[in-house]
Amino acid sequence: MKYKLIITLFFPAALLICSCTDLSCTNAKSGADTRSARRQSLRLVSWNTETFFDAVKDGTEYSEFISSKSDWSRDAYVARLDRLCEVIKTLDADVYVFEEIENEGIMYDVSNRLAGNAWNSRNNWNYACFAKTPGDAIGCAVLSRFPLGSMTVHALDVRTGGKQPQMRPVVEVSVFAGDRPLVLFVNHWKSKSGGESETEVWRNRQESVLAGLLSGLNGSAVVACGDFNRDIGDFARGAEDGTVVLRHALSGMPEEITVASPWLLAGGTYVEPGSYYFEGRWERIDHFFTAGTAAASDFSPAVDGPWADSDGLPRGYKVFTGTGWSDHLPVAATITY
Repeated sequence: MKYKLIITLFFPAALLICSCTDLSCTNAKSGADTRSARRQSLRLVSWNTETFFDAVKDGTEYSEFISSKSDWSRDAYVARLDRLCEVIKTLDADVYVFEEIENEGIMYDVSNRLAGNAWNSRNNWNYACFAKTPGDAIGCAVLSRFPLGSMTVHALDVRTGGKQPQMRPVVEVSVFAGDRPLVLFVNHWKSKSGGESETEVWRNRQESVLAGLLSGLNGSAVVACGDFNRDIGDFARGAEDGTVVLRHALSGMPEEITVASPWLLAGGTYVEPGSYYFEGRWERIDHFFTAGTAAASDFSPAVDGPWADSDGLPRGYKVFTGTGWSDHLPVAATITY
């Protein structure tokens, strides 16, 4: 596998957007002298929100949102925004990771809607960040009750082995919920559109990017999450129960990084159901991979809400009727670190 090194783009803290007055990012103090041995925890949800566009036509939207026959409108956007905020309040997690968000303006709208007139409430989600590849239609976002900081965006630039398709970068951001940060790596890997085997090379390269990033964080509390477009059964299994191996292809780096997955149960079984239902079967493509001092517990796909039908299947969003939520289920876990 030949490709250039990762391009790492550094964004100032001011670009970590949080709505209104006190959406800002801070860096917590770190260092061995200030760290407590006490374990801390937070509730984390990851959800592919399925083509979540705003009401402004920029020209990069998918065709069903901008065609002359489309029913997409400001009212449709507001209705969908309200629906997303209701899911956030219902699940009541501390940190949300979203895939397929169009832009940072949506995160402003979400934060403002959730806060209402109570911006000083400790229960508000006052912090957010967003990133996407320039010219791409959708990106990834984080929404948090706790301060965010140290945001870095890692993009892959491939110049050999065929033309690189549009791919989302890995967003690295730290959550400061206590005296030690939790490092998040937000992923949305290449879809299988165009053929599973034909696109697998790009997911392998994104796996290599993530493995390289994880290899440089010795001893940190780390969660890699998002939509990986690869079932948990298609990752290489680790030597220990509940673990998978992420492979790294660049020279001078460890060839493999072992991470834990809460999808995996004893005896080779999986958590039920999956997170994505396609052609009559469940897939488990939305992941939490923990490493370092982080561990996931109380993990499950969220099925107890109107975003899932009576059989627990996700209610995908239909732009022409304005109904549904997403074709993925949210996945939730308690992260202890």
